[in-house]
Amino acid sequence: MSYYNDLELDLSKIEHLGKLREDENYRFRSYLKGKSGRKIDAIVHRLNKEISERIDCTACGNCCKHLCPAISKEDLKNLSSGLGMEPAKIVEKYTETIEGELSFKLLPCAFLKENKCSIYEHRPESCSSYPHLHKKDFIHRLWTVIDNYSICPIVFNVFERLKQELHFR
Repeated sequence: MSYYNDLELDLSKIEHLGKLREDENYRFRSYLKGKSGRKIDAIVHRLNKEISERIDCTACGNCCKHLCPAISKEDLKNLSSGLGMEPAKIVEKYTETIEGELSFKLLPCAFLKENKCSIYEHRPESCSSYPHLHKKDFIHRLWTVIDNYSICPIVFNVFERLKQELHFR
């Protein structure tokens, strides 16, 4: 069996394993805090590239079913342009403010149609960059990574491969 023939894609199994491995994931988080950030970023970026190339997000759409992304002023302008709606109308119809941050309010996302984003070219930056594993400072974002572990097959598989590569148990 090749290294990547065993990707876990079953969403119900990923959710179940997320609950089952919660303590292990928090221990791994503590373990990672003692490692070189640059080294971990390099490994995570490589794993993310290798794994995300093998997973079709449109066959999943789980992030759009479980997460409400933040929406910046720039995102709002882009949405307004794409939807042909005034920003105030978008805010009223699709968003809410939580702790001073604007985000979509509906789950699943109002723009998710058959596991595809109906506003793909105009989606918020936090959607287009999800699951954020290509970004720097992985070890400083581990709370979010652990939250996403049960939702996103890419995050799940990258995190599990990272444990393997670092010989964590």
